[in-house]
Amino acid sequence: MGNYFDEIQHLKHSEYSGPQPVITDTHDLNETEDVSIADQWVEYIQPLVTFALEEVKEGINMTHLFQEYILAGVLVGQGFSPEEAIAQVEEWEKTGESQLLQESKQMA
Repeated sequence: MGNYFDEIQHLKHSEYSGPQPVITDTHDLNETEDVSIADQWVEYIQPLVTFALEEVKEGINMTHLFQEYILAGVLVGQGFSPEEAIAQVEEWEKTGESQLLQESKQMA
């Protein structure tokens, strides 16, 4: 398989036309127009933050967590939903596509 940069470039040029944050909370639609794009992104990636905080409680080392969730954030920026991004990163770890993720998970 190619490296991550090749994979990300492939994803960048695939069917995804670009990331579009989707606000799924209870904001009134008219209020959403008043929310900055930065805040829309923060709301959109909240599942990544929530999942990462859960893993901290499980004692997963910080190097591994940063690798996983920064990589997932890159994928979100390429058009994946947060859930799809996490699933992709986990798959790369489980299948051995990313030896570095496997190694960092074993670190104390």
